[in-house]
Amino acid sequence: MKAVEILQHYWEQIEKLLIYARYCAGHDIQTAECRDFWLWTVYAAIGLGLLIAFIIGKRTLREQLEFDRNRKKLEARKIADAEEERMRAVPNVGAIADTELSQEELAAKIGQALKARAQESPMIAPKERTDGRSEASPQQELAAIMLTDMVGYTGSMERDEQRTYAKLLEHNKIVRAEIAKHRGREIKTIGDAFLVIYRSALDAVNCAIAIQRALTECNLAKDGTDKILIRIGVHLGEVMITANDVFGDGVNIAARIEPLAEPGGICVTGEVFALVRKKIELKFERLEGVQLKNIAIAPDIYRIHMR
Repeated sequence: MKAVEILQHYWEQIEKLLIYARYCAGHDIQTAECRDFWLWTVYAAIGLGLLIAFIIGKRTLREQLEFDRNRKKLEARKIADAEEERMRAVPNVGAIADTELSQEELAAKIGQALKARAQESPMIAPKERTDGRSEASPQQELAAIMLTDMVGYTGSMERDEQRTYAKLLEHNKIVRAEIAKHRGREIKTIGDAFLVIYRSALDAVNCAIAIQRALTECNLAKDGTDKILIRIGVHLGEVMITANDVFGDGVNIAARIEPLAEPGGICVTGEVFALVRKKIELKFERLEGVQLKNIAIAPDIYRIHMR
């Protein structure tokens, strides 16, 4: 009943407005009553027009912003796809292990690779940058740094070079596959170690976990001496990035915490832990009383329990 009364009252006001409009239409506009009526009518029309323009403009702006966001996402996706294709196109020494060769052919190829490797610099930058950076103009950036290291690699190489090198090739193939999947940039390999940077701490930790899980699955069919075990350290910090290398305390810290990980395990700093602890289902254990060599202010360090 209340709604009916409101509608009736509204209709009465409309009728009065129409009567007033007919009255003003038949009289001189200069009269006070008619002048006020037409003046308020113009004000109402202008106000209504502004309201409609505001609503349309707001909707148009929202659609434009949504379009710009989608365009940027598409551009970012294209860049990521192009980088992934470029990484796949880079010649991989692991290809030796992919081909079906006889024992003698494999040994010969491994021997050739070892000789070529001995002639190279100890620190190899596997990829050239195309973004205009040079060694003379490093960029200061916040990045997640991941450093990996194979357990027992040096001793194993002394005992059986060819067998260890074949294991290294398999290790490199697995690690590089996960780096590509998680949008990492491989800076260089140092023997059996990988130095990789990421724009996201979560990408770095997810990549480290994926690498350890892939190696665990690979080791199921291997004997004890043939198992591939690595340690991984991840830190988030400011670094200087050049065309082919990365420098700074962030790299030093990652190098110091990596040996603290257990074989097949991962260590991260407190900076990384703060960003990923609610996004990773695995448990973290804080290490107490750890001092890092040549690091004045040591960060908090956490181990990730892989099970």
